[in-house]
Amino acid sequence: MFLILLKYRSLETIDALLEEHYGNPDGVFAQGLVRISGRMEPRTGGLMVVEGTRDEVARAVASDPFITSGAATAEVIEFVPTRLP
Repeated sequence: MFLILLKYRSLETIDALLEEHYGNPDGVFAQGLVRISGRMEPRTGGLMVVEGTRDEVARAVASDPFITSGAATAEVIEFVPTRLP
């Protein structure tokens, strides 16, 4: 599994790209990789827990309009879940 941390650079651009972010056919949402996601408070970024191969996740993140526009940066952290509720 992977944790994707998005850090926003331009909130105005993020707001303008929200529909494209969620609707991106090559993105993490359309590819069915997202298990949970949300925005940070204060609204300086967002996070997603995703499941897939490293290559699938990397391709999906690289295609995200937030990233391609330069409105956000992404950090992808791989982890092994060891405890579930």
